[in-house]
Amino acid sequence: MTSHLFSSTEVRDFVAAVTSECHYLNGTQRVQYLDRYFYNQEELVYFDSDKGYFIAKTEFGKPDADYWNNNKEIIEDERSSVETFCKYEYEIDTAEGITNRRAIKISLMNQYEESHTKQHMLICYVFGFYPSEIEVKWYRNSQEETELVQSTEPYHNGDWSYQILVMLETEIQKGDTFTCEVHHRSLKAPHRVDWHPQSSDAAKNKMATGIVGFVLGAVFFVVGLVIYMRGRKGQTSFPLQQNERFLPQ
Repeated sequence: MTSHLFSSTEVRDFVAAVTSECHYLNGTQRVQYLDRYFYNQEELVYFDSDKGYFIAKTEFGKPDADYWNNNKEIIEDERSSVETFCKYEYEIDTAEGITNRRAIKISLMNQYEESHTKQHMLICYVFGFYPSEIEVKWYRNSQEETELVQSTEPYHNGDWSYQILVMLETEIQKGDTFTCEVHHRSLKAPHRVDWHPQSSDAAKNKMATGIVGFVLGAVFFVVGLVIYMRGRKGQTSFPLQQNERFLPQ
């Protein structure tokens, strides 16, 4: 589901705002148009294309709803917005590659802290999604973690897509399973990616680093040994007494 939002105006001590929203299901097979009116962040009245008329949310919005619903020209104009506004914008967005974004690109990383602590920073990196509204959750053994979760703001990539980092600082026990769960309007159901410490990329990288270090150490040891032996051989072949001097012939 995709939406277009347009908002407006601030005048001194009050704020009036209007949003025109297009909600799409399966492309343009089903489109819902909402025209919403707010005063000081409170919604007063809105038009719903599924209903075909204005609906008052508060007593202050009721006079406007009654007036607009009795104005045939206004009602026809609002109803036509599904075709003239929503579907028209969808075609433009499709041509520019904005629609059909999916928040399913997820990468999990484990940043190890100092060796003397058990704390780990698990990072869920979600990227390539549009629009920017997204919810990312961390689970440990199917239980949601909330206290030690931190998140960046969605970052605009410059191509209409966004990325976000959601971090969990936690201790890790053998047998734990950590899950990053992504909720986004482009997904039919939440997308989940599991991470198991015993088979993690970070653990493999740490092991690989140890192996590489061992190999490099062995290489430097062999090279040093060869240089030392050559030095010893040179001393045996050309012994020099401490008091010897080379004199010109």
